[in-house]
Amino acid sequence: MKIRIAYQAGCLLLAAGFAFTVHAQNEGMTQLPTHEGGAFQLTGNWKSAQSVMMSPDKSDFVKTIALSDKAKGVLLGSSSAKATAELGAGDVVLKLDFMLSPTGSALIKLPGGYDIKLMDSWKNTKLDATASGSVGGLIPLKNASKAPGLWQQLLVQFKRPTSASAAQVEKLTLNGSVIQENAFLSTSPSSQAGLTLEVTSGNVAFRNIYYQLLNDTRPLVLKNLTYTLYKAGNDRPKALLSEAILKKDTTSILTREWGVGNNSFYLVYEGTMEVAQEGDYLIQLVYMSNASLEVDGKKVLPYQWNDFQQNYVPGTVHLTKGAHLFRLDYHKFSWRRAALGMFVSTQGVRPYPLHVLSSVPEPQPIPTIEVATTGSKAELVRSFIQREGEKNKRTHCLSVGTPAGVHYSLDLNRGSLLQFWKGPFADVTDMWYERGEPQILHPMGTTTTTKGQVDWAVLTDMNAAWPDSLAPLIYKGYRLSSEGIPTTTYRLNNADITDELTPDNGGLTRTISGNIPNGYVRLVSGNSISQLEKGLYEVNGQSYFVRVDAKGKPVLRTVGGQQELLLPLSGTVRYSLIW
Repeated sequence: MKIRIAYQAGCLLLAAGFAFTVHAQNEGMTQLPTHEGGAFQLTGNWKSAQSVMMSPDKSDFVKTIALSDKAKGVLLGSSSAKATAELGAGDVVLKLDFMLSPTGSALIKLPGGYDIKLMDSWKNTKLDATASGSVGGLIPLKNASKAPGLWQQLLVQFKRPTSASAAQVEKLTLNGSVIQENAFLSTSPSSQAGLTLEVTSGNVAFRNIYYQLLNDTRPLVLKNLTYTLYKAGNDRPKALLSEAILKKDTTSILTREWGVGNNSFYLVYEGTMEVAQEGDYLIQLVYMSNASLEVDGKKVLPYQWNDFQQNYVPGTVHLTKGAHLFRLDYHKFSWRRAALGMFVSTQGVRPYPLHVLSSVPEPQPIPTIEVATTGSKAELVRSFIQREGEKNKRTHCLSVGTPAGVHYSLDLNRGSLLQFWKGPFADVTDMWYERGEPQILHPMGTTTTTKGQVDWAVLTDMNAAWPDSLAPLIYKGYRLSSEGIPTTTYRLNNADITDELTPDNGGLTRTISGNIPNGYVRLVSGNSISQLEKGLYEVNGQSYFVRVDAKGKPVLRTVGGQQELLLPLSGTVRYSLIW
């Protein structure tokens, strides 16, 4: 097994400032309508549509549906088409969706003429300046591109150049993966003040374009601060008693340092938030051990543990102009360093700290322990997996990383494909650092998740709901191919089922074999599934593709508001996942 260990100890305060806006949704952002006559001045060959479909492998395959709702329109352009919109002064956060045809490419020109490349680079095995997400010749950290014909999302926070500083891409996220961070651009700015979308080859579609301008004002300040320092152990006090008070006073600053010299303590701040601009405020605490926050008597952040990395714990509250009472509780444990900070931001306002700099020291660096796929054979890791929205961990999981850079995880209890991704393989820090108590494997690329249910079942009623799991299903083990790819075997109703997933043409091909009376394999389940052409289906609004034999006869059904694509399990079922 190939193991990499890297220490990452970047600037905590710098990273914290960017954590707010780059994860923001559309709230507080301005939409640029993508239709003819909308926010963009159009030159070249553009077309407005309600929806666009493209193929992953046919460059001339483009289907559109006529525009019916301008607010949800799509702008489709071909080579040399340009679209320009004015944004106004200030640093900018830009969010948009785009789709490329095979060999399609485009440029997003930020204010000052700085280019972000959008390329058909999903199969690139080597990172270079032609990869999607390259900026000013800077190579992205990873290849996060999706296949042509799929909607992709780009989110960038850009700081314009000043007389004292070069332009900076503070953070660039492609399909959920950070691919540029704190990158300074060496080229001089041009006179371009707005945003330009330029198609350089093939066909490219854009939709859901939002932006927000940022400034450095501080519309929220803390006033009338008092603090009370209590003697406390590592258990949360049942009551804060007067006899446990170590010190109580007024203060003009928010800091952890009133408790310095105590192995453990409980610190309570009270005061007012003076608000000059009404809006939804994102307040983010950074601390070690436990903390909570109340504003106007309402919980914004509950009393909760924060981990070794002093991650930022967010809460949102709507504040009107004027004074708002707040209370901040901080409980420092004996085996953790003291650290306490509070960042705030709102629409159009760059995040800023409400604490003093010394209150949030750099965390001790923790190594990222990675299982790499640099050899000639696949890497296999048994682990727990924690799925979003599920209370309990999946405990019998097998993750497979391939040298092709295409990876997946199986739940061996259920016979279920849980997730699949590309790029680096697995972060196993939670398994192998110190006690490794969580025992959780984390994919290192942008992950596509499934429903997590069993992937085959017996259906005597085609209107019946798909089961979550099968009690009689028995996992029997796996055998390895010469490339290290496992073929897992299960026993169901006195019959064997084999399951193999192999990297193929930039995706995964899955082969399931078995003979089960009234048995079916569920290839995919989603909110929407539609056929692009014979044997090719798009899932969840062109999030990924499923390809089956064009001669096959899959069943597309709707049960419980979800669509499912099924094939009979009588012999061999083979299909491919493309993303």
